[in-house]
Amino acid sequence: LALCGEVFAASRQVISINPSIELTGEASQELGAMKSELDELRQEVKELREELHHTSYVSQEKSFKLSAPHHKYPPINKTVEYLLNQIHKGMPRSYQDILPTGESFWSSSMYLTEGAFYPGINGSKPRPVALDDVIAIQERTLTRYGLNLYDGATWQIALTLAGRKDMSDIYEREILYTSSTGSNPNSIPVSGIDQIRAIKDQYSYGKNKIKGKDLDKVTLPGNATNVPQKDSGFAGDKAVQELPGGLFFRMINPQYKMEDPFTGFFGSQWKYPHPNNDSTTKWNIFGLIHHNDWKPIMGENVWAAFIGPLQAMWIQNCTELGGYNVTHNKTDMPDGMCIRHFETFEDTPAQLQLGMSIFPALNEMQSPLGSMYHCPKGSSLFPPDDSKDGEETNVSNENNVSAMAAFKMFWQIMFNRTVGTTDTKLVKAKSDITKLIQGLDKWFKNYLIRSATGSKGLTHVASQGGHVTFDGEYHEAPFTQPSGFAVDCQTWGMLVLGQKYIDDAYGAGMAYNVWQKTKELSGYFDPNGELGGVGYTNLCNGTTADENCKHAVWSAEWTFGAIFMAERLSYEYDQAGEAQYATDLKKDAESMRKLLRRPMVRGNASEWAGGGLEQEDGSYLYANDRFFIPWGWYANPIGATCSTSWSVMDNFNFNPFTLGGGWESPIPDPTPTQLKEHAEIHKQVFGEEPPFEY
Repeated sequence: LALCGEVFAASRQVISINPSIELTGEASQELGAMKSELDELRQEVKELREELHHTSYVSQEKSFKLSAPHHKYPPINKTVEYLLNQIHKGMPRSYQDILPTGESFWSSSMYLTEGAFYPGINGSKPRPVALDDVIAIQERTLTRYGLNLYDGATWQIALTLAGRKDMSDIYEREILYTSSTGSNPNSIPVSGIDQIRAIKDQYSYGKNKIKGKDLDKVTLPGNATNVPQKDSGFAGDKAVQELPGGLFFRMINPQYKMEDPFTGFFGSQWKYPHPNNDSTTKWNIFGLIHHNDWKPIMGENVWAAFIGPLQAMWIQNCTELGGYNVTHNKTDMPDGMCIRHFETFEDTPAQLQLGMSIFPALNEMQSPLGSMYHCPKGSSLFPPDDSKDGEETNVSNENNVSAMAAFKMFWQIMFNRTVGTTDTKLVKAKSDITKLIQGLDKWFKNYLIRSATGSKGLTHVASQGGHVTFDGEYHEAPFTQPSGFAVDCQTWGMLVLGQKYIDDAYGAGMAYNVWQKTKELSGYFDPNGELGGVGYTNLCNGTTADENCKHAVWSAEWTFGAIFMAERLSYEYDQAGEAQYATDLKKDAESMRKLLRRPMVRGNASEWAGGGLEQEDGSYLYANDRFFIPWGWYANPIGATCSTSWSVMDNFNFNPFTLGGGWESPIPDPTPTQLKEHAEIHKQVFGEEPPFEY
């Protein structure tokens, strides 16, 4: 392919020859021969691309033992190189706003034509804002520098699969373990963010309204320390190993001060007290542009504290891809397990300690109906949660299915590797995680799949969520509004729970039918009518597709999730004897993968103009066009860490939602007998009944 690329480059000179120039007969023949050879090479490249992109995954059964050559440092292709280049000051960035063409996205017509806007929600029209408005500057700076913790987790998994866990370890140890991106002893905090957890008075968690600073303290993982900020707002001068066990902020930054591509380091809209009357930044009389996204969201937390680190640990220690072992010596494991047995918190792998560090928050954030709450009060969601129930009762089923996957990984390892432990921290963690999983199981079996019209049949879809009051009333978001229908609730929900779980709870064929409705409302189809993937939400009028239904938005990240879902459902329906369902789903997966993985066609203004969603540098676009996603962030047609990381996971056929990357975990769930035995240990250690059912 590299040689073909050189031929392509050289051929540009041949093709650009002015046709009016008269060539000798010999030169004309030579030119014709070169063109013929070039056409043959083009066809060869096309066939090689299709072979590489569409058949480079393993068997449909998805064995957890990856079929990959044992290399300590596998060759790095351009996609992995893109991910490696995303690291910046100890952490990856979520996006790359400099296009492969060298242009800045913000100076392109893709951004400037539509400009900055305050998003229209649920049918209301977007409201344009000035380019130096706080909303505009915040989008540009967070996109350029920031990291969404979910993106960081996908990056960890992808790089570990590619043999570069040493790079992902930098982020895990230096940022997540310390709960910090660095501190600055100077008078104005303009360097790192001293702590990246919601542990101040402004946050109150769950029904009990526990203030962030009053949550139980936890020991930081990996023997890490943190330097807390002083009450004055300046950086502290004392390192601690314990912090209140609050949630991480969904978005973090390597530095507090940020430089906007247009206005630089200062913006008049950021000045205190006018026009920005933010009492937390009274020092900012000059209008310094700074990180100001302080939203602790459940979904990002379970990815950052569980899924990313635990999957990376497993890949490194339990598959042929692991070039070296950091947890143990495999030969010391007579039972074949690749993660050592541990009985004390001090001996617990740091990746599990990281998950344990947010348990105080998790325990406060489970609703009476079993779902996890989306965020604590004080998060200041964007757009604002205008319901009478308040943001503190908001629930998201994307958060819930991610949490179920994350908690299952932790649950399986803890019960399998700590048999007989009486360590108080480990016993409590095992009890707490069991309670959380049992609550989510009840929630999914009663509230996940809902009827979009109030009748039975093909109109059933997975609910995006809504609000669960502290008294246990569920106020569901209406499906007819874009914010009430989320594609990832459909695809991730069925990928995490599987065909049997969904069909047993809601009726035969339900998982298949939910997918059909998802395609109808949010599918992306190419000009030939082939299924290319999915967008983000319902852009139809109501719950039925009609001539007003828009299928123009195409998400690479969410399409990869749909591919995994279709493959899992295909395999499981085939096992259940539903051959037609299996065939249809397999066809959808193949169609989406084929179209998505094509190189994009770039237009005259560098915009996406067709083809797939892979850029010239091996990265994948976040979306094919600029679009505000109703749950609080912008999709832009630029390279995205999460989309690109999902492409690597797809190459390795690695399902991030199940420990080990298959459809079933290599470690089984605890048995009823194990739960009873643990209940007895809990009673012995704490002198009270455990919080879970047994």
